[in-house]
Amino acid sequence: MREPAAPVSPPAARASRAAALAARGRRWLPALVLLPLALLLRPVLWTPLDHRFFDYFHSLRPVPPWTEVVVVGIDAATRAELPRPVHPLAGHVTEHAALTRRLAGAGARAIAFDIDFDPQSLAAPPAALAAAFAEAGNVHIVMTLREERAAGAGGGMLLAGRAPDASLMAASRGAFVVNVRIDPDGTLRRFRPDPRLAGLGLETLPERLAGVRAGRGVPVEFPSVERPMPVVSYREVLAGDPAALAAVAGRIVLVGLVEDSGTDVVTVPRLQRLAGGVETRALPGVMVLAAVTETLVRGAPIRDVGGAATVAWLLAWCLAALAIPPRARPVMAGLAVIGLLLAALAATGLLHAAAGRVLPAGTLLGAIVLCGAWVLVAAHVETARKLQAEQLERDRVRSEMAAARRMQEMFLPGTIPAVPGYDLWGENISSLAVSGDYFDLLDLGADGPLLLLIADVSGKGLPASLLMSNVQAGLHSQAIARPFDLARTVANLNRLVCENTDEVTFVTLFLAELHKASGRLRYVRAGHDYPLLLRADGTLDRLEAGGLFIGMMPGMDYDVHEARLAPGDALCLYTDGVTEARSPGDEEFGLARLGETLRAHAGRGAAAAGEAIIDDVRAFSGLDRQADDVTVVVLRRDAADSDTPREAS
Repeated sequence: MREPAAPVSPPAARASRAAALAARGRRWLPALVLLPLALLLRPVLWTPLDHRFFDYFHSLRPVPPWTEVVVVGIDAATRAELPRPVHPLAGHVTEHAALTRRLAGAGARAIAFDIDFDPQSLAAPPAALAAAFAEAGNVHIVMTLREERAAGAGGGMLLAGRAPDASLMAASRGAFVVNVRIDPDGTLRRFRPDPRLAGLGLETLPERLAGVRAGRGVPVEFPSVERPMPVVSYREVLAGDPAALAAVAGRIVLVGLVEDSGTDVVTVPRLQRLAGGVETRALPGVMVLAAVTETLVRGAPIRDVGGAATVAWLLAWCLAALAIPPRARPVMAGLAVIGLLLAALAATGLLHAAAGRVLPAGTLLGAIVLCGAWVLVAAHVETARKLQAEQLERDRVRSEMAAARRMQEMFLPGTIPAVPGYDLWGENISSLAVSGDYFDLLDLGADGPLLLLIADVSGKGLPASLLMSNVQAGLHSQAIARPFDLARTVANLNRLVCENTDEVTFVTLFLAELHKASGRLRYVRAGHDYPLLLRADGTLDRLEAGGLFIGMMPGMDYDVHEARLAPGDALCLYTDGVTEARSPGDEEFGLARLGETLRAHAGRGAAAAGEAIIDDVRAFSGLDRQADDVTVVVLRRDAADSDTPREAS
């Protein structure tokens, strides 16, 4: 009986858990190298991906209603009605003064002109416009800056620009910077104030209008095709159109050019519909300033996730990419990495589109790709190592099985004994490296009988071969006893098998002693397939008398039966691998075919008959290698007399 497994001691259990945790920790350690590497490569590889993912996720985000700003646009109709000259726009001081009074009267919260009022743009002193600005009390004008290299060797970059007309400056709330910093790919995604402005005592227009300071880059809420920026025509406001005046009441108003796509156009991450139904990823500068202002007034509803939280987010997905994929199955590991990558991007996109929290999706993709590549390489190495170990193990087993086969061949007759008046032949073919079949031919001398044994162990392979070696040793130990006792030999073999096997293992056996001079055959058949006795006249007899196979019950007695081989008779012993061989159509070879083959070839000698039987079995099964062990022994009595021993196959 199988013994119960010994309980695992608490120290052993703790050691096992510690080993498992250590192995899991080793799987996570690469994240300490791969994540910093991904962050280091971000400016080169991942930032362009960050931008693309930002644009895609931003386009999925619904735009809330525009409640704080409105653009008074100088459109094509307005420019057609303005008196000459059309350019520069700052020269239309009379119209701008009238517009300012209209906006102030309509209750605009603040008025900002995105028009450059530098002195060179004004044909005459703008007294009327300055008066309108002073009356309104809430007008803001703009100034633009440019970078110039300081004089002298090694001079750095300085901000420089021209101030607007002094009288307009004095009449308004002041001039404010409208420069915006765009990403390297030419797209504006975040409002990033230049830190050098504070040193110059300057402020940006959106910050001034919103009344807040943007401490760091703020993702801008841009309009969409479905929810565009509210724009009213400069011409309609100037004409006092009630709908246009109602649209500006209580809002921050930005006045600027909205029609000329050749100047002051900024690329944005979301598709826009401009005048004339044109859809493009660009907005006029005044509308960009309005979008930035609305974003700041709302308190920056879209925010970049902080540095520590971003690193934690990246680290969590990297650890998942290192820990989840199975190392022993590279294909499944690759699919798991792809699944994690898609899940990470989906979660990042959901945070951006639904919650307004922006994470670097491109950097996340790069970090997971690096971790996934590490996992796939590790999986490949692990698989190669296991395959190599398995190959070494197979080679070892193959070597041991070959050695076992060589040893088993030593148990089989090395030479077929030459018995005057008889023709003997035998062969054992294993379905595996070693066989559970066994045959033996022992000539006990001139005065002794010829022993013929064929046996078959239940099962195949090495266990069956080991048991058969015990049977062989037991037979040979009994054969040296004088006089040889057939019944006692089989009883002893039965006891040997019972003592060395479990209750489900057994051996079928046919053991016979042939008295050579008379042809008298005494035999014990212990559950083995019926031997065939072919008479010289072609009659085929089966030796059916016998009892149970050996190895079932100790102390069993076996009856001895007799037959006689007359000159020209042939005896065929075989195992069930012959008669139970099956064709591709699942038909059994059977005893009848065996008898026909024996009858057709026995007259040509024992070897010819035995080889014909094996050839017919192979041809019938259609297999190069049989499914079961095959053993055949043929004994034919004739008048031939030969002293030359025949080699066993």
